[in-house]
Amino acid sequence: VPVGGDQLFMFNSEFRFPLGIKEGLGAAVFYDGGNVYGPIGVSHFVRDYTNTVGVGLRYATPVGPVRFDIGRNLNPVTGVKATQFYITLGQAF
Repeated sequence: VPVGGDQLFMFNSEFRFPLGIKEGLGAAVFYDGGNVYGPIGVSHFVRDYTNTVGVGLRYATPVGPVRFDIGRNLNPVTGVKATQFYITLGQAF
């Protein structure tokens, strides 16, 4: 698994929407792409670019939204799980 670099490229997109089941409960679908790079070139960029898609739930609390997300790396690196689950506080952006 590559670690570190002196250049970063990333692209994030998220669509949030209310579920209408309970006040403050919503969902999201998202895409994340990018990687960190040392010396960058077109071949490195294309080869090392990673893509992840996922879905999640959002619940508004007095201290901020709680996020429950599951993401799937579409081109996983050997030794790293392709599917990851996250619980976080606050919006991604």
